[in-house]
Amino acid sequence: MKEIITLQLGNLSNYAATHFWNAQESYFTYSGQDESPIDHNVHWRPGVGADGSETFLPRTVIYDLKGGFGSLRKINALYEAGSASDHAASSLWSGQSVVQKQQPIEQSEYQKNLDAGADTSQLTQNKVRYWSDFSRIYYHPKSLVQLYDYELNSSIRPFERYAAGTELFDSLDKEHDIVDRDMRPFVEECDRMQGIQALATLDDAWGGFSTKYLEALRDEYPKTCIWLWGLQSPMLDTPREKRQLRMSNVAQTLASTCASASMVVPLSIPESGLPQGVHIDPRSPWSTGAAFATAIETATMESRLTGRNDAAQNSLWDIVETLNAGGNQNMAKLRMRVASSVADLEKSDSDMDMFGVGQLCKGMSSTQKTGRSRVFGQLSTHRGAAPDEDVVKGEDEDPRARRLVGDPVYRRFDTPLKFPMLDSFPGIWPGAGKETAVDVQTVLSTETSIGPPIKTLKSLSAWSIPLDERETVANGLSEIADAYQDDWSSGSDEDDDDA
Repeated sequence: MKEIITLQLGNLSNYAATHFWNAQESYFTYSGQDESPIDHNVHWRPGVGADGSETFLPRTVIYDLKGGFGSLRKINALYEAGSASDHAASSLWSGQSVVQKQQPIEQSEYQKNLDAGADTSQLTQNKVRYWSDFSRIYYHPKSLVQLYDYELNSSIRPFERYAAGTELFDSLDKEHDIVDRDMRPFVEECDRMQGIQALATLDDAWGGFSTKYLEALRDEYPKTCIWLWGLQSPMLDTPREKRQLRMSNVAQTLASTCASASMVVPLSIPESGLPQGVHIDPRSPWSTGAAFATAIETATMESRLTGRNDAAQNSLWDIVETLNAGGNQNMAKLRMRVASSVADLEKSDSDMDMFGVGQLCKGMSSTQKTGRSRVFGQLSTHRGAAPDEDVVKGEDEDPRARRLVGDPVYRRFDTPLKFPMLDSFPGIWPGAGKETAVDVQTVLSTETSIGPPIKTLKSLSAWSIPLDERETVANGLSEIADAYQDDWSSGSDEDDDDA
C-alpha cells in the first residue's frame, strides 16, 4: 500500500477535486461484483465514526474561503455534534460565550436525495451553486479548513493577488503551524506514503498561498514526492489590467513552486478550437473542473492500481522519473483526448492541449516558435480500448532499461477501466447522455516546446511584478526555460534572453 494525500487549495481546485473523489467512490465494488482494479487504500483512510462504526474517507485536506463550502458542514452523519473534538474546543474558553449563528445554506436537491437514499437525476448547471452541491462522499472533520480572513467572490476585498496569499499563509502559520496542524495527522496514518498531490489555482492569491505551503511541506518532508496540478481559470473577456495581474500571479507562482515541487503541471482549458463533441462551459467551474478532473485522474491512474492482473502499481515518483529524464525538468505539459469509442479516440485532430502557460501567452508575443518539439520524457495513458501500438513511436519501451544519455524516455500505460460519467458530472464529453463511461488518453511530457512560453511569460509579466521580487522571479523563470533547451541548438538565436 502506497498512500497519496491530496491537498486542495482554493475554490476551482475544490470543484476539480470533487469530481475526482466522486470518480474514486464509483470504483468501489460490493458482494457479487468483480473486484475493482483500484487499490482504495491509496486515497482512502479507514476510521471510526461517532457511533463506533467503521468509516472509509478521503485522505485529503481542503482549504477554501468563507462561504466557499456551501452547505457542507464539519459535522455530518458520521461525526455528530458533541464529539470529543467539540468538547476539547469548548474547554479552551471557560467564560461566558455569546453565539451568533449565520443563516445556513440550504442543501441542494441532489444532496437531499443522496442523504435520503433516493434516486438522483442528472445534474444541470443551474442546480450547482457550490462544489459541495454535487459531492457524493463524506469527509472527516479534520479535512475541512475554512479560512475566514477572506470571503469568496468578495468585490470589497478580493483574494486575487499573489502577495495576499503569501501574507495569509504566513499569518496563519505563525499562529498555528499549518502543516503540523492540518497535514501531519494524515501523514502519520500512512504506512508507506508515496507522495502528496496538490491542486491549486496559479493565477490568483491561492498561487501565493500554495507557494508557501509547498515550501513548508518540502522543509518538513524533504524526500517526499510533491506533485502540483496548477489550475488556471479561463480568461474569457477578462479586462487587460486583470489579465496582466493573473499573468503576474502565474509567473511568481511557477518561479517559486518549481523549486519546491517534484513535478508541476500547469493546466488550463483551450479558449478556442475544442475537439468536435466536446462542450466545456468556460464560465462554469463545475464544467471546467470536470475537464481538469478527467485529465488528473487519468494521468495518475497507474499510481492507484492494486498490482494484480499483470498491472504493477507505479508510484508518483515513477512518473516523475519518466518525465524528468534530465534531472532538472520538473514542469510537464499535458494533452488529452476523450471519446465514446476507440475509433474517435484515434483521430489525430482530437487532442486538447491543456498546457496552462502556453494558453496564457498564446497570441501575445512573437517569441513563441512553431516546429517539431523534442521530447525528453513522456508518459501516455490509455483508458478503455487502447489505440494502435504505432500511434506513438517507442511507447512500449521500458523506462528502466539502459539508454544513452540524452535519449528520450517513452512509457505507455493501458487499462480497460474507462472514466465514469456519473450523474454528478456535466455532459462535456462525446457520448454524454448515452454512455456511462468514456475512453480517455492523456499524454504527460517534458519537451522543448515548454521553454518558449516560459520565456514569453517572463517578458510579459516583468513590469507588473514588485520591484523587490522582479529579479528573483526572472531568474527562476529563466532556469525553468533553460532546462527545456535542446542541446543540439544551444547556439541558436531562439535561446537569447528576451527580457
